[in-house]
Amino acid sequence: RREGRRQLVGLLTRDPKVVLEEGAQLAERPGLPAPMKAVGHVTSSYASAALGRSIALAMVAGGRARVGQALHVRAPGGDIEVEVTSPVFYDPEGVRLHG
Repeated sequence: RREGRRQLVGLLTRDPKVVLEEGAQLAERPGLPAPMKAVGHVTSSYASAALGRSIALAMVAGGRARVGQALHVRAPGGDIEVEVTSPVFYDPEGVRLHG
């Protein structure tokens, strides 16, 4: 296992109404000038009716070790702060499946 390899993680925007742009680059700090060193990118992003908020998946360098960390997504209107989470958003304990 190569340290720092990209791993699949979940992302939650601070504002639950903001849906991230797929392919957007992630940075460790806001406001970095281009070209910046990206730590990952958004692979998919949706407004989840079941959760009542936006959710996203991303490939991030050292992803699982970053759970709970804030990252910043580059966007045309300005950087968007996100929290790195588990990629399992709905029923992570499997209660609906096994209950």
